Amino acid sequence: MSCMGLNSTELQEARDYFKQLLLPFTSSFTMFHNYIYVFLCVVGVFANISIVVVLLRPAMRKSPFNLFLVVIAVCDASLMATYLAYKHVELCHPWYFSFPWAIYTKFYAIFSVFVHSCSLWLTVNMAILRFLVLYRGSRSETRIPQCNGFGAAFIAIGLAFAIACIGCLPIFIRYRIIEGEVGAVPDLCLEGKYQSDWEPSDMIQFYGLSQPLWWNCDWERINYWMAALILKLIPCLLLTIFMTLLVRMLIEARERRSRLCGGMGNGNSQAERTTAMLTGIVAIFLITELPQGILTFAAGASPRLTFLTLQMNNVFDLLSLINSAVNFVLCALMSHVFRREFLQTFGVCCPQSSENHSGAPINKTSNRSKTTSFTKMDSPIAQRLNLNPTFLCSLSIRKLKKSLKILGM
Repeated sequence: MSCMGLNSTELQEARDYFKQLLLPFTSSFTMFHNYIYVFLCVVGVFANISIVVVLLRPAMRKSPFNLFLVVIAVCDASLMATYLAYKHVELCHPWYFSFPWAIYTKFYAIFSVFVHSCSLWLTVNMAILRFLVLYRGSRSETRIPQCNGFGAAFIAIGLAFAIACIGCLPIFIRYRIIEGEVGAVPDLCLEGKYQSDWEPSDMIQFYGLSQPLWWNCDWERINYWMAALILKLIPCLLLTIFMTLLVRMLIEARERRSRLCGGMGNGNSQAERTTAMLTGIVAIFLITELPQGILTFAAGASPRLTFLTLQMNNVFDLLSLINSAVNFVLCALMSHVFRREFLQTFGVCCPQSSENHSGAPINKTSNRSKTTSFTKMDSPIAQRLNLNPTFLCSLSIRKLKKSLKILGM
């Protein structure tokens, strides 16, 4: 009887059933995955390195939320680099049967889970902190302390690493390297692309990973449910809640600005653009992590579904790689400051931006068009001040009163 509560016959039946059920899909997807993961890893590593370089520039170091993005980028780049190396050494590769490769396999089994968990909890804490900042700013009286500073960001980042460590504790002690017997080279290694590296007379030392001698079914259940709850289900639930709250606050802020400006507001505020970008990052995390969380919980309730999870490993790996590589695209699309700093950092000739410092597009009009617009203004105050209604909306009350006093109005 295994730790799943199934005997050997039931285990084999479940394994064969899901293998046959998904064979057409997995065989086709594996061929696609073998090509796309190399592209995603290479591009993703350089994309995340560029995020770190750009966000560490003086103009980008002012926002504490950029600190989250820097640490997430480091985690994502590390994950993709180690994954690329792990997938490159296949069965029958000359390194595959070596003891150093057994050490790397153990390292990757622990490091990949830990780094991905850190990235996930960093995103969760970033969403929570952004909500607290917006909520505190929308209330005149609140007991919530100041959260829009580097002190709060450092605390949230440290808390994310601490939670990831707690969730990964059983994984840290789960593996040990075992030394197998000396044997002949497997027959399948004498064919295929690595056949030139082996001779039929070659003998190799086998190594593998196993659990410690004291590891039992109780430890296996603790490991499974700690990983399922702390590293999958709870962060996915929190991402869902706070992404919904952020979207709601973003919509309310736009509606409030539209009412104040009489429907003539032009562009979004810096806070709204930052919130929108962070919400996009949170949404990508949720889309890629939620299917894994649901299937992990289902496998805990029905152990036979564990073999379905094993058949979907390449799919989940690809989702994680997409998640790790897409942050650069979101930053470039949703932050004009990031685009400007990126172009300046990497020596590309930076054209004059079509956006002002607030992110609103700059409308270039001729003198004739300005005169036409001036004559069509309905507001007497606008005519006296030579201002369009959008600019009037953006003026503070104090500046407007001062202008009226000078004109004797």
